[in-house]
Amino acid sequence: MNLRNRAAPVLLVLGIVLVALNLRPVIAGFGPLLAPIQRDLAVSAATVSLLTTIPLLCWGALALVAPALARARSAEVVILGCLGLIVLGAALRAGPTFPWILAGTLLVGAGIAVVNVLLPSLIRRDFPGRLGLMTGIYTTAVVGGATVASAVAVPLQGALGGSWRLALGVWAGLAVLGALAWWPVVIGRPVRSGLQPMPSGRVWTNPAALPLTLYMGTQSLVFFTWLTWLPRILLDRGVSSAEAGMLLSLGNLVQLPFTLAVPVLAARLPSARPLVVALSTAFAAGLAGLLLLPQVPNLVWVLLLGAASGSAFPLALYLIARRARNTAEAPGLSAVAQGYGYLLAATGPFLFGAVHDFTGDWSPPLILLLGFTALVLISGWWASGEPAERLEVA
Repeated sequence: MNLRNRAAPVLLVLGIVLVALNLRPVIAGFGPLLAPIQRDLAVSAATVSLLTTIPLLCWGALALVAPALARARSAEVVILGCLGLIVLGAALRAGPTFPWILAGTLLVGAGIAVVNVLLPSLIRRDFPGRLGLMTGIYTTAVVGGATVASAVAVPLQGALGGSWRLALGVWAGLAVLGALAWWPVVIGRPVRSGLQPMPSGRVWTNPAALPLTLYMGTQSLVFFTWLTWLPRILLDRGVSSAEAGMLLSLGNLVQLPFTLAVPVLAARLPSARPLVVALSTAFAAGLAGLLLLPQVPNLVWVLLLGAASGSAFPLALYLIARRARNTAEAPGLSAVAQGYGYLLAATGPFLFGAVHDFTGDWSPPLILLLGFTALVLISGWWASGEPAERLEVA
């Protein structure tokens, strides 16, 4: 084996990590800045939540076209093009008016949507014998990007003269770094013809397709809803914007050990059902605490929500990769589960904000979110109930 071939896996892992770091900052960096954004744009809570909802809609609708793109061009080249969309979209979100910000949001959402599907499928293809570990590394990088974004959002706004637009637009630089890290993967694998996914209609013959879609959708709905609205809830309870941003950052930070450990643990357990019960319980406890026990430090509930989300997301991706019957089915199953799942998740932040606008209180939307937590338990139990498919090891 020559030096180039030995270096290729290292370059691929590095590229995966740097690309994955770009899949959440634009969204996670939005929540801590929600109050000034809503004030400056002079729009309702439901309207401003569209800037979080639209990326989820893109992730849902455009995820379904990712397998077709992978058939037309190599997945590596498609991912590089999507990073270009993220660069442009993040820059436009620093624009002067709402239409500029909306256009940037659409481009960012489109780029992330396709990468969401193709990158885990590449992991299934290239690391079948280390699926749990590589899924953990990938999801840790995704959550790590969200953690950094939420932690630095408010300080970054202050450092940039109080401009929340620049604080959002700065993430274009991270996307440029991701593209540079991915470039060696593209030029190092010129003969790759793509993942050659099977037709999407055949994916539904897999009995895991429906439960995986419901689980992916409901856990994402709960996560993106609390990620979007937690700072605003805390601000209305008298918490400073800096402290609210810090708590949100801790909620993301606590996810990191779970994102790495849960896929590895799931690969070793005969069934993932105990993990589903544990993470659903943590979701419910965190939301119920915010609703019923405001006298308890908010940190307790935020850490529970973070631990639950840090477990639910990587478990969803692991189950999607594991339950694919072969490599050709992996992109299609990922597209279906993430596509329809994120379309479901997109209703969460908007619905939460709309219920608050209608009632003027945070209790009704929190109760609604508790109901969705029950659906996380039911769908996750269903999705992890069948024996795992045998992985192809190439």
